[in-house]
Amino acid sequence: MSLGMDFSKLLGQLDSVGKKTYDDDKHALEFWKMTKDKAGNASAIIHFLPNKTIEDFPFTRLWTHAFKNKVNDKDRWYIENSLSTIGQTDYIGEVNRELYNSGIEENKKIAQNQKRKLNYISNILVIKDTGNPENNGKVFKFKYGQKIFDKIVAAAKPDVAEDGLDDEPANPINAFDPYNGADFLIKQTVVAGFPNYDGSKFSSQKPMCGGDEDRIKEVLSQCYDLSLEVTPDRFKSYEELKKKFLWVMGQEAPKAASKAKKAEDDELDELAELAKEEKPAAKATPKPTPKAPPLPVASAEDDDEDAAYFASLLND
Repeated sequence: MSLGMDFSKLLGQLDSVGKKTYDDDKHALEFWKMTKDKAGNASAIIHFLPNKTIEDFPFTRLWTHAFKNKVNDKDRWYIENSLSTIGQTDYIGEVNRELYNSGIEENKKIAQNQKRKLNYISNILVIKDTGNPENNGKVFKFKYGQKIFDKIVAAAKPDVAEDGLDDEPANPINAFDPYNGADFLIKQTVVAGFPNYDGSKFSSQKPMCGGDEDRIKEVLSQCYDLSLEVTPDRFKSYEELKKKFLWVMGQEAPKAASKAKKAEDDELDELAELAKEEKPAAKATPKPTPKAPPLPVASAEDDDEDAAYFASLLND
């Protein structure tokens, strides 16, 4: 048995990849994160799920920025959703465009350091959470990066058989199908100070929950509407983002703590782990147009996903 999902539509969207207001604390709890050991390693088994409405696309894309700058010997973080996700102008995009078009290599490096990052959000069923077993059997939203998404694409469009003994392509796997999909082993290790997912892989095709029809229906009934993650009310305004950026660069007084401070603090803790090996940031020099380089926090998987984006900044 298979879902009423149009697999050809999924393949077409993979080729092209190139809301109501939430309570912030509740919204954060809807997302699943791996529990890492002291060395930063983690493993878990999950199954990707469809959207709340099966006919809708099973993932959504979200552009974000995450970097820090040191002002008066204290770190200031810029961790925000990018308005470019919903086709609107983002202040930091304008700053990066100016820096990139300046013709100065150092400015290009600054733009690269504070670039946007592509994230994907899907529904998942947690099958085995080694570090947090109370999550087993629960449905969450899962935010992940390009490396894991590439594995979804590779499973959907295999080139050759996995055993390598013939030239016949392996069976394509729709990772989001609970009947004909496959479990996904996420294996995170730390390489050169950054999380690495090269060891992650899909199992062979098999029905989720041992094929138990009632349990599968129960799981699907708990899926979230992913379209709500990219509605305009999930984003700050252009002016709000501008003020935040200028504050991070030391050019404006800090604002009062927001209601989302707890959720942001949790995000800071995670990003701080990635910043362990960063060099100290230079102090920002206040100017009408920010030029001082922030100290970025970016994972190694960011490096190859934005080349086309920066090329598009030229003479844009």
